[in-house]
Amino acid sequence: MSRRREKQPKTEAQIVAQESMIPSIAAKAFRDAYNVALSKGESVLVVRAGQLVKVSNTESVVLRSVEEYGSIKSGTRIKVKKTLKAELIPQVQA
Repeated sequence: MSRRREKQPKTEAQIVAQESMIPSIAAKAFRDAYNVALSKGESVLVVRAGQLVKVSNTESVVLRSVEEYGSIKSGTRIKVKKTLKAELIPQVQA
């Protein structure tokens, strides 16, 4: 027999508190990945002021202009379908 205690189910408040930390954890993960890539001498693509920019330790090169995709309400699910030409077309589902 195991002496492990059974885990108590989490309350709604505990779940909400944990979920509220996801954006800051994700932002830190992206920032860390960005810094690691640059420290290894790699380049990173970023969007700055509507321009797609290739950033490295030594230079920043503007590759092209980037237009807005549009506004999508929070919580909207997007389904991506592949076409015969292997292009990705997002389909918005309500």
